[in-house]
Amino acid sequence: MYEQYYGLSAPPFQIHPDPGFYFETKGHGRAYQYLRFGAFQGEGFIVVTGEIGAGKTTLLRALLAELDPDKVVAAQLVSTQLASDDLLSAVALAFGIRVDGQSKAKLLVTLEAFLATLATSNRRALLIIDEAQNLSLDAIEELRMLSNFQFGNKALLQSFLVGQPNLRDLLLQPRLEQLRQRVLASCHLGPMEPAETRGYVEHRLRHVGWQQRPHFDSAAFDAIHLAAGGLPRRVNTLCNRVLLSAFLDEAQHIDAARVRRVDLELRAEVSGLPATDPAAERSGGPVLAPLLCVAGSAHALLGIGVLLRAFESREDLPQVTLLRVVAPGAIEDDAAATDDLRSLGIRDPGVCVLAHTETGAQGVAEVCAALAAQLQAQPPSAMLLVGDGWVEAACAMVASVAGVPLISVRCGGSDAPADIAARRYRALLGQVTDLLFMAAEQASGPDAARPDVVPVGSLALDAMRLLLPHSVNPEQTLRRENLPVSLLADPAGYVLVCLRHPEQAAAAELLVQLDTELRRLGWRVWLLCPVDRGRRQSLAEHLSQHMAAEVRVVGAFSHAELLGLMRHARCVVTDDAWLWDEAAGLGLPTLAPDALSVKRLARELADIISGGGRRVVLPEGFDGRAAERVATNLSDWLLGRHDSRYQQFLDRA
Repeated sequence: MYEQYYGLSAPPFQIHPDPGFYFETKGHGRAYQYLRFGAFQGEGFIVVTGEIGAGKTTLLRALLAELDPDKVVAAQLVSTQLASDDLLSAVALAFGIRVDGQSKAKLLVTLEAFLATLATSNRRALLIIDEAQNLSLDAIEELRMLSNFQFGNKALLQSFLVGQPNLRDLLLQPRLEQLRQRVLASCHLGPMEPAETRGYVEHRLRHVGWQQRPHFDSAAFDAIHLAAGGLPRRVNTLCNRVLLSAFLDEAQHIDAARVRRVDLELRAEVSGLPATDPAAERSGGPVLAPLLCVAGSAHALLGIGVLLRAFESREDLPQVTLLRVVAPGAIEDDAAATDDLRSLGIRDPGVCVLAHTETGAQGVAEVCAALAAQLQAQPPSAMLLVGDGWVEAACAMVASVAGVPLISVRCGGSDAPADIAARRYRALLGQVTDLLFMAAEQASGPDAARPDVVPVGSLALDAMRLLLPHSVNPEQTLRRENLPVSLLADPAGYVLVCLRHPEQAAAAELLVQLDTELRRLGWRVWLLCPVDRGRRQSLAEHLSQHMAAEVRVVGAFSHAELLGLMRHARCVVTDDAWLWDEAAGLGLPTLAPDALSVKRLARELADIISGGGRRVVLPEGFDGRAAERVATNLSDWLLGRHDSRYQQFLDRA
């Protein structure tokens, strides 16, 4: 509609990928060269990952436009929700091969013959698989087998695996070691920088004849980057609507206020909430006080760190004050926890420490008294809690009495373990929480009828995705703990036993009994139990009279170290919902000790070590974007769109 009015030859911000609009940011240029190098090798796998709308498909189409179609026969798969046998049929159909109900054996022969025919005519085959993160491990293994096809000394098939960031986590599965060895090039497309976003918008406009009509303010480009997060597809959607808005108003000038207003309209269309400008609300009403986040455990601190990253890019959220509760068994190691925050990119989290001496009644009293004093000295806009421990329950009661709006983020999927104490704490939090963020599957449980429940996925997966590049080589950790490095190559390997809730005596008894049962079944398996400094000596003393050589209590880790060990473990035994999600994200077999007798637990472990055993299946919605969803919904809620109680609290404050 607006193209003719502004003298443009075509729509500049189409949603569908068009290599003619390709804009080379620093990240896209680097990725393009990696892909170009890999494509001209003509073999193996090339992996391209990026957030939804980051420009993966446009990048690939630009590359394909460079390839000679007389030398390269390209086929593309878009639907990847396929079993391994169905995948072979889909590959054949993508290359134009008739399937007609062929058996798998005949289909493989047909495919190999087709690819060999291409090779004899000096052509080669390229298979592009979009949304590859949805492939099953069996389907990926079938793709690896297809890469074995050769004609003389030449590979017959090259594959591009294109997908969202969790594709990288999928390819880290132990079963896919052989495939990883065949990856020639791998690249990740991140968001554009602010200057690149401006260059991208101007590039697309100039491509269709833009002559500064309409004119964009510099602040408008900043607002576009902030609203779209630097992702090209979001930029396209937003700019298309901004130009339409300007056309309807017959405007020749686009400023930041128009961009923000259109962004709010788009968000309102998706959420069904009224479009209200946060800046207008703040200028006409009270300024939002800081959001108070309380971390009662190392995992809660990680979760808040992930949220802080998501909050940084938004101007519609208040500043954050972070309180960290330090207690024996609550935060494993202060220095390690701080290192984890730095790995997440949080340099100055503004941490205020609430220390106490005990985890029993005295500890609860100290935390409550310190928190009450903090709330009185600096009333927050709301308090946010991550997790379901006793610290969170105590803080929730203090917030409820003080009239502070309470936000709770619950960790763990529907299958995640929860002992009696955790279930009680969850019930208490549910009674006083004003806004509850849960895993997608949990929203179908007892809390599903609540109007203030928002399914977001798992912060643990967000943290794991961010920390995996910083994970420590397990060989280094094993050497530090005087453990044999040969464990990494041992077929039996080692099992991580991560226990949060049992006391030392109960944990020692479980480890001893589990070791005894495994030996009875004919297995000598290393059981590694990582604990914090406060519990290590006590647990070791309980084990000293009975501990077998293969049972070892190891010291406090940063989470990056623990992830390094976890990635090479045969199994994780845990009663911690956070670690349960991470193990599931890595595709590891995971067992909950509270749900099984020791004998059954040992039998399940024996099955896993021998090559069987079930793996945890992640619920739908666990896609590593929980923090982004929390930030969006939290912004709406804090601005009074969901709950009038917030405005009442501000009036009192």
